[in-house]
Amino acid sequence: MKIFQRYNPLKIARYVQMCFVGSFYINGIGFFEFQNGKIVCPKVKDLQRLGVMSEINRQIVKLQREALV
Repeated sequence: MKIFQRYNPLKIARYVQMCFVGSFYINGIGFFEFQNGKIVCPKVKDLQRLGVMSEINRQIVKLQREALV
């Protein structure tokens, strides 16, 4: 499990894409799990975590598109 001290969506997206399956923790936000290179919906459904999840998943899609070009 990786612990991120700061919320940096691009850095986290690269980590998720590289490891593909696992978990990470962001200080001040919480614990997240990912499978198949995407963050899965957190067990605790609060708006902040859902927003973080969707923003990082958008960054992952953006990185995948750039890799195809």
